[in-house]
Amino acid sequence: MEGYKENFLGDSFVVGIPNYEEYTDDIALNNQTSKHLLDYIYYSVIQSKSRRVPIISASNIYRTKFEKADRIGNFKQDDRIKTEEQLTSNDYTKLNTLKTASIEKGHMTKREDVQWDINGDIPNAQKAAQSTFFYPNAVPQHDSLNNGPWKHLENAVIIKGRVPEPVKVSVFTGPVLDKSDPEFKAMLHDGSVFKIPVLFWKVIYYLKEDGKLYRAGFLMGQINPLRKDNLINEIGIRDFDIIEKKSSLKPFLDFKEDENYQVSVLLIEELTKLKFQDAIDRHQDKKPTILTLQEVQIRNFDESIVNQESNYEISGLIV
Repeated sequence: MEGYKENFLGDSFVVGIPNYEEYTDDIALNNQTSKHLLDYIYYSVIQSKSRRVPIISASNIYRTKFEKADRIGNFKQDDRIKTEEQLTSNDYTKLNTLKTASIEKGHMTKREDVQWDINGDIPNAQKAAQSTFFYPNAVPQHDSLNNGPWKHLENAVIIKGRVPEPVKVSVFTGPVLDKSDPEFKAMLHDGSVFKIPVLFWKVIYYLKEDGKLYRAGFLMGQINPLRKDNLINEIGIRDFDIIEKKSSLKPFLDFKEDENYQVSVLLIEELTKLKFQDAIDRHQDKKPTILTLQEVQIRNFDESIVNQESNYEISGLIV
């Protein structure tokens, strides 16, 4: 399968997968290639074998070549890595055994992101969309995040202000894997403890009319719904209520209004220990900008992308 392409935006604007050397000892190896990358159609994944979720999911989006296709696909394991290095349907069943639990299989590379074909071939676009239904491309997400801000941010990447430019976008996304992430109260199917990520990041790269390469970074969290539903044990050195404690949430503890932010890519690098390709950052300020959802009537450049009915758009987005 053809995975993420570094030169997708053009040979003069090569955007490589972020440097992930901090995770070298924790990567699930592809048993077919003995390499780190798991290539799918238009996207690739680097998987954490200890956390059983992706470190990075990298995709190429050809926005004007999107094809409307049915949502068909069930999550399955990837046979190229070991079973114990990825989550399973039994694990998600276990995570939802708590009475209040509503944990979903949150796509990192969104189905619609790769639902395109250069020649307009709908079956090929459908096949690409189906290739996103592998467990290495998913992270457990509370439904209030997966079906709320996370989904609308993903849509904003495709629709982007309902205009057709830029035509192409390269996207990296994944969870912040903090050693002191909270333990989920329900065990996995093998009896092991699952430390659920509470922050998710997304970095997009694109060309603007000035012919220069830009990038934009975003963070969204799920600690509040996990706490509200009493799904986690907040353990170890981490205390989410004490700002002085060092954790991945520290930059956001002063912001009580929301958990959805546009941030500098430098901040994402600090939290994830990844190193991203240089580009003009659309958010220079290290202080996060709160993003809010606004109900609107969507009228985008391609009516097949979303239904023409009331929907939500991200307010405060800088692209």
